[in-house]
Amino acid sequence: MIKFKGGIMYRLIVSDLDGTLLRDDNTLSEYTKSIIHKVSQQGIEFMLATGRIFGGAKGYAKELNLDTPILSCNGALIKGTDGTVIYGKHIEPSPLTEVFHLLQGKELYFHFYGEENFYTRKLTDYMSRFYDLNKKLEEQERFPIIEVDPFEVAGKDSIYKVLAHCGTEEHERNELYELLKAVPGISVTSSWSNTFDICADQVNKGIAIERYAAEKGINPSEILCFGDNFNDLEMIQYAGMGVAVENAVTLVKETANYVTLSNNEDGVAKAIEKLILS
Repeated sequence: MIKFKGGIMYRLIVSDLDGTLLRDDNTLSEYTKSIIHKVSQQGIEFMLATGRIFGGAKGYAKELNLDTPILSCNGALIKGTDGTVIYGKHIEPSPLTEVFHLLQGKELYFHFYGEENFYTRKLTDYMSRFYDLNKKLEEQERFPIIEVDPFEVAGKDSIYKVLAHCGTEEHERNELYELLKAVPGISVTSSWSNTFDICADQVNKGIAIERYAAEKGINPSEILCFGDNFNDLEMIQYAGMGVAVENAVTLVKETANYVTLSNNEDGVAKAIEKLILS
């Protein structure tokens, strides 16, 4: 715990990964790692909150020497770094099947996450990014990527998130968003300009952080959150200090209390140094 200007005591720092803590090449700078190490040494918890599958985030927790839980799938699944499930809310089979029918009917690419498995309807060029990310992990930490008929998975494995590739045309995005929002039992947000993230209803990073903070006796005023995209909005709103990176979408920057440098300029670490360590 450490004092910040105005006498505020921060006990928890939460950061998104892609587009926020990570540079565009999916790496962490030595400077960022050193700053996170400094705040951890001072008793402030540092937590990762990501739309990724758990297996796609735990390597970064290891690189940062974190022992705090990881909020994966936009908060639908919270697991300890040892893989212990702390909380999970999967999409129920009925709305999940409806989402699959909707996306397949529009011939859109999508993939979806179980607790451990990364499922895809078919292997495409779009998948190359995820294969590359997986290959960079140590062999024992890689997550299984499985090509499967989605309807065979619904009801057999707990699915925590569906990521749908929706293109960049605004009218197409808006139409798909409205169709997805009409499906009962799900929530819809976005972590990239050309995708939608689909989780169970009442799932977002803000709710997940609120749940964790309540169990730890941490007040919102003692929390500092960093993000860049729409799936970070609720945690930016919930935190006593919500910080957007410069490359964030406009709404996140307008909602945040403070805007730092971009993800490629160590924006998270620079803000921590300025707001807490200086």
